[in-house]
Amino acid sequence: MATKQIIKPAKSPAAVGPYNHAVRVGDLLFCAGQIPIDPANGNLIAGDIKAQTERVLQNVKAILDDQKLTFASVVKSTVFMTNLADFAGMNEVYAKYFTSDFPARSTVQRPLRCRNAVGR
Repeated sequence: MATKQIIKPAKSPAAVGPYNHAVRVGDLLFCAGQIPIDPANGNLIAGDIKAQTERVLQNVKAILDDQKLTFASVVKSTVFMTNLADFAGMNEVYAKYFTSDFPARSTVQRPLRCRNAVGR
């Protein structure tokens, strides 16, 4: 059985919880979701959806670079947005990173505030 290898790229921002940026098992690399955190200071960046998407994809690139991979290696991506009205701006930046042989992608709007059944 292939060994699980924890991936913590030096150029990535620190994880903000009990998780790792990626885990490699054999030839497969499983990446955690990324948010627009500046690795230089650990803060969320200011700016519109284009600036946030740029930062997120730079954070993804740090993981891929660490593993000697490119965006062409990505098989599946999931984009979570708080406002689907920002889709065009996100997609414009996304298209600069994913330029051919695109991965399968899901894009969903997540509510700003979630309630569970107990908290209603």
